[in-house]
Amino acid sequence: MKKLIFCCLVVLMGACKDDKKDPEPEVDYAGSFVGTYETTTVDGGFTSHYKWEVATEAKNQLSVKYTKNTEIIVSGTKVTLTQEYPMVAVKTTAQDNFEVNEKVDVTQSTGAALNVRLSGIGSRIVNTSGVQQINITLKSSEASTNLPDEEVYLELKKK
Repeated sequence: MKKLIFCCLVVLMGACKDDKKDPEPEVDYAGSFVGTYETTTVDGGFTSHYKWEVATEAKNQLSVKYTKNTEIIVSGTKVTLTQEYPMVAVKTTAQDNFEVNEKVDVTQSTGAALNVRLSGIGSRIVNTSGVQQINITLKSSEASTNLPDEEVYLELKKK
């Protein structure tokens, strides 16, 4: 008899349990990345200025207007190239992380057509000076040429 009463209590307690827990809403991390970030690199005779204008596109999705201005001095003459990479599907994966993985049509100051695949994992940190920055190793590949893929490490500081 005691076993029967115990079983009834267990069944009764299970029936009274609230199974309608609302799922936790997905947190939108995109807004915390919004802003303009810039850096300059010098590699041999090349000087490149990188600018990322980051905006929210949708929940946990960013759009980045990525501009790269490259200068080289050839025989005393400064030659410049401006490239714009419009990224519209950058996914935030955590509070301070995002992933780039998309094909973009690059607008170049030379007018030449260029389509590249950009990929990389970026992170947002606060540097020792107290300035927010984005760190990313950005890989780009262009299938129509026989040139090797390009990989550049950037520390873009928020302006």
